[in-house]
Amino acid sequence: MIKKIAFISGALFGSLTVMSVLFKLLHYQGASVLLIAGLTGISLVFIPFYAKYRYDKTE
Repeated sequence: MIKKIAFISGALFGSLTVMSVLFKLLHYQGASVLLIAGLTGISLVFIPFYAKYRYDKTE
């Protein structure tokens, strides 16, 4: 279960971050909001779940 959450959240927030960079380059509105949401999600959701998954895998 943790593996699924880690990889789905990584794909979701990673794609949000990449899409926000594209929006920034094209000067679209909402790019800053997407960037903040993507980076916050990566730091608060993906990294802890991935670390927990890796920790459980080594045991």
